[in-house]
Amino acid sequence: MSHATAQSASFTLHGGAGTLAAWESVPPHDIEMRGTVLLVPGFTGSKEDFEAMLPILSAAGFRCVAYDQRGQWQSDGPDDVSGYTMADFADDLIVVADQISNDTPIHLVGHSFGGYVARAALAAHPDRFRSLTLLASGLSSTCDITFAPPQLVVQLIESGGQQALWEQMSRAMAALVPPAKLEFLRNRIFTTKKANLVGIMRVMEGSTDATAALRACGLPILIAYGNSGDLWPPSVHERYAEELGARTAVYDGVGHVPNEQRPAHVCADLVDFWTGIDPH
Repeated sequence: MSHATAQSASFTLHGGAGTLAAWESVPPHDIEMRGTVLLVPGFTGSKEDFEAMLPILSAAGFRCVAYDQRGQWQSDGPDDVSGYTMADFADDLIVVADQISNDTPIHLVGHSFGGYVARAALAAHPDRFRSLTLLASGLSSTCDITFAPPQLVVQLIESGGQQALWEQMSRAMAALVPPAKLEFLRNRIFTTKKANLVGIMRVMEGSTDATAALRACGLPILIAYGNSGDLWPPSVHERYAEELGARTAVYDGVGHVPNEQRPAHVCADLVDFWTGIDPH
């Protein structure tokens, strides 16, 4: 789990706090290039969250880049929590977008907290993007969410570090995740900077609602989610989609990681969404 797949290649991007580890997957030489996709992981996540999706999307003609956000897994990041504001994360995303496609708008995909970062970046620089997909990423982290209040998670991490967070996470995953994957997830938690984990939770304590700004951008939006065990109930995603005038994609029997549980289905919906925007 710690290396790029045969269909993707590791490379390094520049962020506001140092280098950002990334994977890139490009279409085969005999497939027409249809656009560039940037995929952004969430809290405790990394580029590996999109491992199964990258080769599928590139085979459909899309150049795909996924990266670890600042302080995550293999990316640099400050040791002080003050370096993990929403502005920091969103500015990194814009810098990444400029590095991978400085002339053609990008299809942006954000998973969970990565969707929050994607919303903020798009609202600030709508000209840099062609569309937005929010994957298992609800409106708020403080209302209508089945997750511990961010301030309690901050207290847990500040008092017990990554070990305390891992103990909570591993209890929920132990019976569901293969041992090799569980070991990767453990290594990722302990390698991710404590300041990143605390900083993200502090961002999520505040207002992250970009609904008005997203509506004003007028870009196509897809809200994709599982209907069984996501952090937000289906009704929350449905209401959010209605407020944004967004298209929806729903995955039956799937929880918070449709990108890992139903990668082929998610990719098919993404390609259909993007093709509707730029028909070939």
